[in-house]
Order: sequence, then structure tokens, then C-alpha cells
Amino acid sequence: MREERTTPDSPIGAAAETGSCIPGEPVAELKELEAHLKETEEKYKNIFENAMEGIFQTDREGYFTQANPSFARIHGYDSPKKILGVMHARELFVDPADHSRLIDLLFKSGSVRNYETQMLTRDKTVHWVSSNVMLFRDEKGRAASYEGTMLDITERKKVEQALLESEERYRTAIENSNDAIIILREDIYQYANKRLKEMFKYDPSEEIIGKSMKQTVHPDDLEMVTDIMGKRQRGEPVPSRYEFKGLTRTGEIIYVEVSAANITYRGSSVYLLYLRDITERKQAEAALMKSHKELEQLNKAKTKAVNHISHELKTPLSVIQGSIRLLKRKLMGTELSSSLTPIIDALERNTERLFSISWETDEIFNVSQEVEAGILLNELDRLFERMQNLAQAPEAIRTYWEALKEWTSKSLSGSMASFQPIEVYPSVSSIVEKIKGAAGHRSIRFNVAGPKHASIDMDPVILREVTEGIVKNAVENTPDGGVIDVTMEERDGCVLLHVKDYGVGITEENQKFLLDGLFHTKETELYSTKKPYDFGAGGKGLDLLRIKYYAQRYGFDISLESTRCIHIPTDSDLCPGDISNCKFCKTVDDCVEAGTTTFTVTFRAGKKTDPSDG
Repeated sequence: MREERTTPDSPIGAAAETGSCIPGEPVAELKELEAHLKETEEKYKNIFENAMEGIFQTDREGYFTQANPSFARIHGYDSPKKILGVMHARELFVDPADHSRLIDLLFKSGSVRNYETQMLTRDKTVHWVSSNVMLFRDEKGRAASYEGTMLDITERKKVEQALLESEERYRTAIENSNDAIIILREDIYQYANKRLKEMFKYDPSEEIIGKSMKQTVHPDDLEMVTDIMGKRQRGEPVPSRYEFKGLTRTGEIIYVEVSAANITYRGSSVYLLYLRDITERKQAEAALMKSHKELEQLNKAKTKAVNHISHELKTPLSVIQGSIRLLKRKLMGTELSSSLTPIIDALERNTERLFSISWETDEIFNVSQEVEAGILLNELDRLFERMQNLAQAPEAIRTYWEALKEWTSKSLSGSMASFQPIEVYPSVSSIVEKIKGAAGHRSIRFNVAGPKHASIDMDPVILREVTEGIVKNAVENTPDGGVIDVTMEERDGCVLLHVKDYGVGITEENQKFLLDGLFHTKETELYSTKKPYDFGAGGKGLDLLRIKYYAQRYGFDISLESTRCIHIPTDSDLCPGDISNCKFCKTVDDCVEAGTTTFTVTFRAGKKTDPSDG
């Protein structure tokens, strides 16, 4: 920083040296001028000493002659005295070439602003500095001194570097994205990554900025896409995600999924779009749909045929059954009775078995119809909701809609209208007692426990069928001598019904499919004809299919946990059906610890019943 010095030739200097006044100037005015000068010097000294920027001056050689405290601190010194007269400016530069370039610029233009470079602190730490420097020349035009200011911009440079790295990461991610990423102003491309050209078969060198996106839309969907773009421009509600049929540069049809959002780009509102090629997915869906329709047609034909055969069997079976009974009566007391009775008994048993199969076939058909009707009702509700999103449905359509739902509901058993408060414990206990009677030929111990007044709102028929189904399943998978626990509990606003058997258990693989309906856990060749509640009599999964359907329709939940018996780990391994005949288990406790299955049905709790009532 240059200093203003008084000289004997100046009026103030002469007055100061001689002690006399300037002719014609009052002494008081001179003193006032000196006081003002002192005040000004003090003010600029304060600015110099307390400035946030580093202020410096070097001589013509480049050695520092003046520096304020901030300049010293910027470069890691506790005082300017450590710098003045002993340090050359070049020593601060990490790259001496930066110093040379600065001097060249100063000689060309006389001053340099915002010259950014890396410098060294006292401990050789690298930091960034921005400098404003001026060159002062003597009367002969030679360099006399350099003066300027410096500001530490290290933190700003770190932020800028982080921003550059972030931009580079995003640029790399965008340019290498599997989705086409574009920016549109109205329908004109402002930006597009390379994936867009790949997707629509453009030549990599072809310029698409400034062209319309509409050229990539198939005529079939152009009106839809144009309508969406127009609504977006007018600020009207539009879907954030939609699909359209696209057209490549080579005329191929592709299917595109679009995700869009409004952003600001270069000071104006534009649209950021992500385009994903879903052609393969669409082709797979079409193939799957075709296969599904073909399978559905075959399934309907099979179901119809099976149902028809079941009904056709009933008449001849009835005739055969009646004839066998008549023959049995006629042979009674004759000589042939003793020899033919075993044959006739076998015919009766097998005729009854055929009737049972026919009944089970009807049950499967009825449950399948119910599941189909339930799915159809859900689809009707979803379709009506989508129609409502377009416009308010007229009253006439609502009337026909309700009539269609009512007609479809005729295929369903149970009804929300039949819901009533039910105390779970006494109802379940009564159902278990009934099953004990039906399974009286089995040696199984039942334990029933739970809160006596837990209540749910449910159709009693549904509760009975659900309870009977899972307890029957437990009986048919528990060997004689085994145990079944039926427990209830209240938890988090729900009533939980647990049916736990200590039987053969279910393999992990089969657990994934058990509730899908009509799933056989046994190998087919291991099935044998048995009566309901016999060990191993289950396997068709009809009861579980019905329960799962009820759960979906009436808003309760069914789940299972199971551990396969360690002694029969696969479906091909057989349990003897009686703990006393098991070569692995000597006691009931041995069997209890070997395998288990728990079905849990979770109902929403109803209003609690006061025990003091009635």
C-alpha cells in the first residue's frame, strides 16, 4: 500500500519544519487541516488493520513491503512482520508459473481482478486464493510496486468441486441410464440422453434437439399423447405415468411407459420425462393373456365336463344302488347268501364311495363358482371406480350396476346381511364337541381355551364352516394318541382363533401353496379311500379353499405356521397314524416335539358382551 509522505516542498511540510505560518493563512485553520489529516490517516489505518481481505504491497522486485493482519492470517502467519522484507511473492504460489502469468497480465493491462490460484500457507498447506492486483509505475514507466488484496476462497472451491463431481455423477448416470431421459418445452426436445436415440433407432450423429416428440408417437396414440401434453401446458390434472405406442425411425412399433414431472430449466417451466421401453413386457403380457384365456377355456370345458359327468353318474348309481339292495334282500336266507354277501357288501361300499366322489365333485364345482363370483364382484367394483374417475355415473347406470352385482351375489354363500354378534368361545366349543362326535372312532385329545366373552360380528354359518374346516384338517393330520389345541385370544382389536395339531406337519415347499386351494400335500400314489376324520383322509384342500375365499370376501385373515415331523421329512414318508405304532416315538410327548401345524384365523373384534347381561 502506498504511503503519502509530507515533504519540505509542500505547504504543510514547510510549516512543520520552520514552525511558522503560511503567509496569509491563519494558524487556527492550519491546525484544523492537520487534525483532519490525522483523522483521515487513522481511519484508513483502521480499515487497513481490520479489513477481512488481505491487503499487501510489494516492491518492484516482488518482496513484500506492506501487509495487513488478514493477509498474514490467510497464509498462516501470526503477524505481518514475519513476511515484510524477507518473503518474495513467488514463494506463496504452488505453481511458480501462476506467478509469472500474473506479472505478464499486469504488464499488459495494469490490473488483474479475481485471479484465482493455489497458494501455500506457512505449514505448506495448499489453499485457494482470489487476488485483485494493480501495477504502479514510476515517472519513467518502469514497475515501481504492486498493490492489491487477497481473499481465501478454499471453502468455495471445495463446494464448487463437490458440485462439479455431483454434476458429473448425475451426467454419467443420465447418459448411461436404461431409460430415455428428455426435457420438453411444449412438445419440443430441449435435451435427450443417448438412450432416446437407441430406443427409437436414430443415428447417433443425428441432431434431435429442436424437433417434436410427436414424431416418435404412433398415429394410434397421437391424439391421446397430444391431449395429455395440452392439458399439462394448461395446468390441468394429468396422469404422472402413462403408456403409448411408439414408432421408431425405421418404422417399428414399440411400447413406451412415460413418467413425467414439471421442472424449471434455463429459467422457464419445462417437462422432465422418463421413457421406458416396455415392448418385451407387453409382448410377454399378451402371450400370457393368450395362454391364460386358452387355459381358462380349457378349465371351463373341464369343469363343465366333470360337472356333467357327476350329474350323469347320479342316475345310474341310484339304479345300481337300488338293485344291489333289492338283490341283497332277495338273497337273504337263501343258499347263495353266505357266499355272495361279501361281494354285495363290497358293491355297496364302492357305490357309496362313488356317490361320495360325486358329492365332492359338486362341492368343488360350487366352491369354484363362489370364488369366480367373488373375483367378478371385485372386478366390477374396480371397474365402476375407474368409470367414476371419468365422470359421475348416471342414476340409471348405477341401478343396472347394483342389479348386476345382486345377480352375481346369488352364487355366493353367506351374507353380510346375516352378520350378528357372536361370542366366539361358546360357539367354537360347541363346534369342537360336534367334531369329537364325528371323529369318535379316533383317539385324539382336544384342549379348548380362551376368553369366555370375546365377541366378533360374523355370519354364524361362516364361523361354523371355518372352524369345522381347520379342526377337521387338524384331526386328519394327527395320529391316534395325539393332541389338538383350540385356543382363542384377544389382541390389538382382534379375536384370534388358533388350531394347533401335533401331527405330521407340512413341508416348507408345500406351505407356499397350501392356501391356494385344491392343493394335494400327499404324493398321488399314496392316497387311499378313507372316511372323513380318518387319519390321512384329507388332501383335496377344498375346506382351505373355501376358508381363504371367505377371508378375502369378509375381511378376516388366515395364516399358518408348520414344522414337518422330523422323522418323516418328505411327502413320500408315511406316518403309521398311531403313536403307539411309531418306531421313533415312545410317548405322546415325543410326537408332540417332532412336528406341528398351527392355523390362525384373525377376526376383527366386535362389541364386548357384558357377562352380567342376560
